[in-house]
Amino acid sequence: MNSAADQQSNVIVVPQTSYELNYGSVEAVGSAGASFSYNVDGSTLMGAVNCQEGLLNGQIPGTSDQAQLLNAVCQVAYGSGS
Repeated sequence: MNSAADQQSNVIVVPQTSYELNYGSVEAVGSAGASFSYNVDGSTLMGAVNCQEGLLNGQIPGTSDQAQLLNAVCQVAYGSGS
């Protein structure tokens, strides 16, 4: 994510996935949520996460790719927490 910020890119590839997170679309919602858009297989999709409960679009991530996307969005929206 730092490299995307350094390059002033609007899109970051989520590590170990085929997802591209639209970095500029991430918006914190409430105290633990975020909305965002991302690209997968040439399609742009909208998503929402609850970082506190670990939910992607209201559900527990079903794949490791979805878990990585959830993590990336929460990192962008709220930072590392340190």
